[in-house]
Amino acid sequence: MRGVAVAGVLALVAVSGVAVAPAQESEPSRTLMPGKGVEITTARCVICHDAQHITRTKLSRGEWEFNIKNMIERGAPIAPAEIPPILEYLATYYNRDSAPPAADASAPAEPGDAVTRLLTANACVACHQLDKRMVGPSFREVAAKYAGDAAAAGALAKKIKEGGAGSWGTVPMPPNAAISDADLTQVVGWILRQ
Repeated sequence: MRGVAVAGVLALVAVSGVAVAPAQESEPSRTLMPGKGVEITTARCVICHDAQHITRTKLSRGEWEFNIKNMIERGAPIAPAEIPPILEYLATYYNRDSAPPAADASAPAEPGDAVTRLLTANACVACHQLDKRMVGPSFREVAAKYAGDAAAAGALAKKIKEGGAGSWGTVPMPPNAAISDADLTQVVGWILRQ
């Protein structure tokens, strides 16, 4: 009789859809999905947020619009003309109401060379430009500071990975711990050649 009761409970659990063991969720991606607007979204949003903050979030278009407005009010460096492509990207690829479009294998590769794509994907260009100071120093200023320093590559790589403040003023540089070692080596080498 006890076996019948246990079988009945198991059948009830199966019919009711109650999970016996919690399902494991996969870790959110550390990079944003490729698509129109990913470059500006990365450059403006990943300056303050880890990409996983975005990749694990699914919001409606209205909620993304509210969040963008809120970030601008808090000081995010987003120009008015940048709002529509950022909103469109987030609402298309990270929308709880609809799945993102399938990757288009025939789509052309992202424009620009490999280093430009790395600088954009890792939000470096949100604070740095080649020859003009923005939030942080220009890449050429950094290269000039480290010129002739044998330990420059290691010091710069550490600064990029760990972030910090004080070297160029009071504005802290956020850490970029997610950048791969290979990408970091490529970016550091490029900066030091400027």
